[in-house]
Amino acid sequence: MEREPHRLGELLHDFLRECGMEELLVMAQLPQLWAEVVGPLAARVSRIVRFADGELVVEVAVPTWQLELRLRAEELRRRLNERIGGEPVRRLVIR
Repeated sequence: MEREPHRLGELLHDFLRECGMEELLVMAQLPQLWAEVVGPLAARVSRIVRFADGELVVEVAVPTWQLELRLRAEELRRRLNERIGGEPVRRLVIR
């Protein structure tokens, strides 16, 4: 019986989901995805503080960027979820 080949990333993702540890996988992806979604300038002045229970908290060092990212929070949350797959980020807090 032949089995269909699977990518290692897909297998790992499925395994972590089955073990209830999918949040760890999301957390590992978030820094890179955050930089891609917000762009290099905003990424330089912001950092992910924590991700727990669907809430992503990002700290922004420059007030003008903080305002910009707050105004775009829902769009950024949606774009992150599109790249991750599913709806792991239910709330994005910019501070």
